[in-house]
Amino acid sequence: MLRTAVIGTGFVGPHHVDAVRRGGFAEVVALAGADAPQLAARSRELGIGRTTENVAELLADPTIDVIHVCTPNNTHVELATAALEAGKHVVVEKPLALEAESANKLVTLAQRQGRHAMVAFTYRGYPMVRRARQLAADGSLGELRLIYGQYLQDWLARASDYNWRLEPAQGGRSRAVADIGMHWFDTVEFVSGLRIESVFAELATFLRYREKPVGDTATFATAAGATERVRVRSEDAAALLVRFDNGALGTCLVSQVSLGHKNDLVVELDGSDRSLSWHQQSPEQLWLGARDSVETLLRDAGPGQIRGVPDLPAGHSEGWGEALRDLLRPFYAAIAAGEPAPAPGSAAPYPTLADGTRAVAFVEAVLASSDSGCWMPIAGGTSSMSSEPIRG
Repeated sequence: MLRTAVIGTGFVGPHHVDAVRRGGFAEVVALAGADAPQLAARSRELGIGRTTENVAELLADPTIDVIHVCTPNNTHVELATAALEAGKHVVVEKPLALEAESANKLVTLAQRQGRHAMVAFTYRGYPMVRRARQLAADGSLGELRLIYGQYLQDWLARASDYNWRLEPAQGGRSRAVADIGMHWFDTVEFVSGLRIESVFAELATFLRYREKPVGDTATFATAAGATERVRVRSEDAAALLVRFDNGALGTCLVSQVSLGHKNDLVVELDGSDRSLSWHQQSPEQLWLGARDSVETLLRDAGPGQIRGVPDLPAGHSEGWGEALRDLLRPFYAAIAAGEPAPAPGSAAPYPTLADGTRAVAFVEAVLASSDSGCWMPIAGGTSSMSSEPIRG
């Protein structure tokens, strides 16, 4: 069996441990983190016997096949580079890098090393997202005209809400777009099969100052105890206009300060024959609309369904954790089968570093558009997205 180590003990690292274990892809043999007390606590909670604060120790271990990088954004390139140079296969949380140039270097390195490497664009793993992609690909919607939606959250809606993502040195210059708008970008391209060519963006920072805790604050937590008032230098929200390569138009509203919206990702496609809508907070359903009828497709109901492994019958909800598990499945399957890593520009059954680079280029275009007040093209970052729907 393959052997995996996870770097990162914050919000998402433990979910990677869980997804690998539940999928039966590999044995999670080690957990690494920079905070010793948190590392010890996570290892007890997750039942991982081997822990280390020294990542080099894991990279030097020839028995470890796969490294998951689940750390703050500014560390992704350094850790992924070291893992690839050590001959490991790599899973990297988004954003792949803070700049597209650095992300492209990772793409080149993975190709030179012949290693499988993916970015955790989790929403591709939802069964109904893959079903939506199927419907768009087989022409059920007709010619796509409008593609729009939103990604709204409220976990940073108060001045007392604080997280490392608010600090450009760790999170990058963009926050809301790089953190969640990037997911909308990848998901709409995945579902539609189209590419966003250019973007016009307006960014807003409503909370100019926040209360930063003297100690660390976990993701989705609120500051408690002693704080200091700090200036915020990244966006709380963004309004985006986009143009697709087939001439379709689109819009997206991104926010981390919209009260009552916990993880409200919405993707809508309007075609010449039918419209389609998927809401992450009701992930088991797809809405389809025609001029004379509307219908709601349910997971595990009717022909053409895409199932998870193990499959759950309708009414047994599959959510974010299952989506991450099923996103990882073809990645680990390719490694276990000894398949070569996807060649540059070829189709891949999982989101590659090229897809991650394209998403970073999207964020750069958003920032450039906001700065200039002009439409900006999405530069570089050619996607390696498969032309076929990913199946469980």
